[in-house]
Parts: sequence; structure tokens; C-alpha cells
Amino acid sequence: MGMMMANVLSRQLIEILVDYNGFSLQEDDDGEVPIVYPEGRAELGAAFLVAHRLRVDVESAGHTHWAPLTVEVWDGEPPIDDSQAWEEKSEVTLFSTSGQLAVWVFAGPEEERIDLGRAQTTWNLRMYSAGRGEVARLAELEVPEGVERYLAHFWEAT
Repeated sequence: MGMMMANVLSRQLIEILVDYNGFSLQEDDDGEVPIVYPEGRAELGAAFLVAHRLRVDVESAGHTHWAPLTVEVWDGEPPIDDSQAWEEKSEVTLFSTSGQLAVWVFAGPEEERIDLGRAQTTWNLRMYSAGRGEVARLAELEVPEGVERYLAHFWEAT
């Protein structure tokens, strides 16, 4: 028998109103988070993903726009996604005490939560982004919707 294929355990689609070129996936219990977003955020043009304790900051190519984030939790390391021509791809690890992540923008936390399905767990996160060149151009003129897109794959770190 070869390697078992990893399977998707859950999938969520969240619409994020990105502001100031970024957002963060942060432990939902923000009393646990030593530095709450956007404090400590890297300068504009930083790396695509920047890991902090109990949070991951995501750098967007557009200032203010609506971006869909697809979140998938897998039971093992997923294959590299080649469903589209991703412009960014990066991997970090993230610990969650509650098993829930909030999406934070400068304006504060968005309403919907990401449910990872397990508390007190360290996760691998591989995130992809597309539509970045386009959103950078369009966000100069308007508040684009659905141009920049994100895919986040979580699986338990072993």
C-alpha cells in the first residue's frame, strides 16, 4: 500500500472586507493573544504570510476590497493545489487554544469564525492567493469584489 490520500474534513467560504492591504487569522479567544491585530503588523509590502503567536497576518495586494477566503481542514497534508494560477503561496504553523479562528481587519473582527474542529492544536497552514495584480490596479479606483481570492489549507502539525 502506498501513501493514503489526505481528505477534506470541512470547507468554509468566508467573504472578507480587506482593509489597509491585509487581514489576520487570529485565535478567537483574544484574551489569549499577546498582541492583537493590527498591532505589530509588518510594514506594507511585507511577506505574504507573517506568523505571530496565535495569529497569522496576511498581506493583500489591494487596499480595500471584498475577498473570498476558502478554508479547508484536512486529515493530513493536502496535495499542492493547482486549480488556478496562484500568485502567492506560503506555509506557516499556527497554534489555536479554542479551535476557532477569527478573521481580523483594521476595523476589528469579522462576524464569521473559522472552525478548525479541534482545540489546543498546532496547525500547518498553507495559503494561496490569486488575482493580486488585478486587485492592486482596481482598488486604486473602487472597492472590488471577488478579484483577489484566497485558499487556506489547514492540517494538524505532527
